[in-house]
Amino acid sequence: MADYIPLTPEAIAQIQEETAKDPTLQQLKLIILQGWPNKNNLPPDLLPYYSYRDELVVQHNIIYRNDRCVLPKSMRANTLQKIHSSHLGIVGCQRRARECIFWPGMTADIAAYVGQCKVCQALGTQQQKETLTPHQIPSRPWSKVGLDIFTLSDQHYLITVDYYSNFWEIDRLDSMDSATVIRKLKSHYARYGIPSTVVSDNGPQFASDKFKDFAKTYQFDHITSSPGYPQSNGKAESAVKTAKHIMGKAKITGSDPWLSLLDHRNTPTAGMQTSPAQRLMSRRTRTLLPTTAKLLKPQIPVDVLQELATRQAKQAHYYNKTAKDLPRLQPGQAVHIQPLNAYDHKWKPATVQRQVNIRSYDVTTEDGRLLRRNRKHLRATPATTKPKQQTTQIKTSQQSRITPATISKHTETTNVACSKRVVKQPAYLKDYVV
Repeated sequence: MADYIPLTPEAIAQIQEETAKDPTLQQLKLIILQGWPNKNNLPPDLLPYYSYRDELVVQHNIIYRNDRCVLPKSMRANTLQKIHSSHLGIVGCQRRARECIFWPGMTADIAAYVGQCKVCQALGTQQQKETLTPHQIPSRPWSKVGLDIFTLSDQHYLITVDYYSNFWEIDRLDSMDSATVIRKLKSHYARYGIPSTVVSDNGPQFASDKFKDFAKTYQFDHITSSPGYPQSNGKAESAVKTAKHIMGKAKITGSDPWLSLLDHRNTPTAGMQTSPAQRLMSRRTRTLLPTTAKLLKPQIPVDVLQELATRQAKQAHYYNKTAKDLPRLQPGQAVHIQPLNAYDHKWKPATVQRQVNIRSYDVTTEDGRLLRRNRKHLRATPATTKPKQQTTQIKTSQQSRITPATISKHTETTNVACSKRVVKQPAYLKDYVV
């Protein structure tokens, strides 16, 4: 056996020496040579080997499971370090170890060791996407609006979009300060009314004290999305994408961009019977297309909420096919933060302070900074301590060493009933007829 396993002669000699010093393996060796007793009569340290009893042999003072040597406990920590020396993934390290060595729980030990590797945690890959969490559909127009600032042709613009109607306004910003943004929003609020909720990112224009005072004075709730996660304000991001396409094409063709915006606002939305202008103003607005006076009269659209709910459910259905929710984090839990800088790939360790909303957390870094991040940007750090294994104590005067006499004694004094497996017919055979 020693000639076939991929180990050096020095490693084999070390395994022989450490096996001779390991009391558990010496007990296991005696059991293999003299025969296995009933499972209930085994010492706790040998119970994990019972499932592999038909695969265990002893040759040249080394215990083998098939063509893999059973590693003594004193060598396992150093072996884990060697297995993960190239910082392969969990599955790669497990495949590598299964070629030549074995010990009970080796797969779990490798997974725990790789999970606690600081280098692998710092250079981790991007996490999977989570299932879609759509915003609640507003019950009326202009009750919930989203804000975002974008740049096009070296010019800055503010976009304000209604979550109910998908009607959006564009304002060119001469300055990027909060006062300019507030002035533009006041004109929209005077025209359409004050919304109940405003959603934006954490830009300096929206995170300033002036904007907080503005929200307090105009009595609306200001909700900010997670930094580096624009998807949580997807309505505004989608409006920015559409606005850039319309304005960019108008510039290339030399057409009037305002007429393009007018046509977009009067075009029925896909999957719905109404346009953004109809859902916001309950009427169509006049365009350059021939339109009868009857169509321009006010008419309250019906079934808007049902249509919006259907579109939202359809979008979530297809999005969630390749998504999976991540476990919720608890205060005080150790995590690693994904860097938002595209040129920085090193995840930083941090500690969770509190949960801000459904998928946003406040975390504290090692240097004491308080940051807010989305759950997607936080990878839970595995615990450094393993849970204590519960073992059944067997009362014997020679528990450290097992002999044929003690095996006979255990057989006489121990009588534990084994649980029986319930055999049930598979459900797919319920209609089977012989």
